[in-house]
Amino acid sequence: MIEELPVQEPGIGVFKASGKLTDADYQQFVPRLEEMIHEYGKISVFLELEDFHGWEPKAAWDDFTLGLAHPQDFERIAIVGDKTWEHWIALLARPFTHARVRYFALSDRNAAWDWLGQNALSATNQQRSTQAPYRHVLIAIDFSTAAAPVVKRGLAIDARDSARLTLIHVVDETIFEQEYDDTILPRESEETTRQVELAHTHLQRILDTAGSPEAEVVALAGRPKIEIPRYAERHDADLIVVGSHGQGGLGAVLGSTAGSLLHRAACDVLVVRAGA
Repeated sequence: MIEELPVQEPGIGVFKASGKLTDADYQQFVPRLEEMIHEYGKISVFLELEDFHGWEPKAAWDDFTLGLAHPQDFERIAIVGDKTWEHWIALLARPFTHARVRYFALSDRNAAWDWLGQNALSATNQQRSTQAPYRHVLIAIDFSTAAAPVVKRGLAIDARDSARLTLIHVVDETIFEQEYDDTILPRESEETTRQVELAHTHLQRILDTAGSPEAEVVALAGRPKIEIPRYAERHDADLIVVGSHGQGGLGAVLGSTAGSLLHRAACDVLVVRAGA
C-alpha cells in the first residue's frame, strides 16, 4: 500500500509505503507523481517505509520503469525506514535516476525533511510565478523566537501581492473537546481574557516593528487548530502562513497546529520552517 500524506509543501510529495507493494498500488501512485511533475516541473519525494515487505514482481517492474520514464524529473528522494536492509533501496535506485537519493533511519526523519526542504524554495518560486495573487494573507504565530521567519515570509507575500494582511494569535485555552466533532466548551476565565489582551498588544508591536501598522491584528482564545481555519473561512483568507517548529521537521508538519491546518483549512497553507 502507498498512502499519500496530507503535507502541502510545494514541489515535495510525501508518501508512506507499507506491506508488499502491488501493481495496483503503482497504478495510483505513478499518476499522482506525474501530476506533481506536470505542476512543478521537477519534484522531490519523501518516502517513509512502515512494516515494509518489498514488491510483488509486477510492482518491482513498475518501480523500475518509473525511474526510466522520469530520469530528470526528480530533484531529491529521501527514503526513511527502520530496517537495515532498506538502506539498499536507496543504493539500487541511484543508477536509474539523476535525483539525489538518500536513506535515513526513522529516528532521523526530521533530518530527511530538512534535506528535502533545501530545494523547496525554488519549487515555491516556480509555482508563485504562475498563480493568481493572494487577496487576504493570514499569518498565524505563537510568541516564540521561531515566529520571526513566519512573519517575514507573510509580509513578503503581502508586499508582492498587495494583499490584505491579518496577524493572528490564538491563546490555547483549557477546554473540553467532544470526541467525534469540533464542538468545544471553553472554560472562560479572567486569566484567559488577560492573555488575549496581552496577545493583541504584542501582535500590534510586532507589526509596528515590521513597518506594517495598517495590517489587522486578531487575538482569540480557543484551540489554534480550530480557530485559525474558522477565522480564515469567515474572513475570506486565501492563504494561511504558519510555522513548523515545535516537534521539528516532518513530525511538526504532521502532528502540530500546522499539520491540523493542512487537514482543516479550506484555503492554501504555507508552512515555514524554523530558521527559514
